[in-house]
Amino acid sequence: MRIATAALACAALLGSGLARDAAAIVRCESADGKVTYSNSDCPPNTRMVRKIEPSPPVVVHDKANPVAKAGEARPPVKVEPSRPRRTEDPVQLDEEVSAQLAEQRRECESRARELQRLQDDVRAASPANRASAELTLRRAQDDYKALCPRQR
Repeated sequence: MRIATAALACAALLGSGLARDAAAIVRCESADGKVTYSNSDCPPNTRMVRKIEPSPPVVVHDKANPVAKAGEARPPVKVEPSRPRRTEDPVQLDEEVSAQLAEQRRECESRARELQRLQDDVRAASPANRASAELTLRRAQDDYKALCPRQR
């Protein structure tokens, strides 16, 4: 009798674990990049990338602002500034802007040297590695254009 009870308990535990896994959503990707979502095992020729556990949404109620019922007007929300105001001293503002411009200039010079190094890498790259080197160079050029304004 004890064996039957133990077997029944094991089956119940195993079944509850399977029910929990069945509720999860699995993201699977194939070798060619196609994505499949499933609530069971991944299809053949795909691999599991991530398991998404469904969970109830988190609801946070602020005691100071109770939830308004239908038809009730909510009190206006006070918007706080994201950062404290700076002083309006023009000399201090000028120094801050000058420091930011100097930092940006140093960063642009560093990126220009990096671009030169990457161009040399593209020229020296073997045919097998050339595409990768060109991609790295293009990404660095895009970053440079986004960060560094044209020098006049």
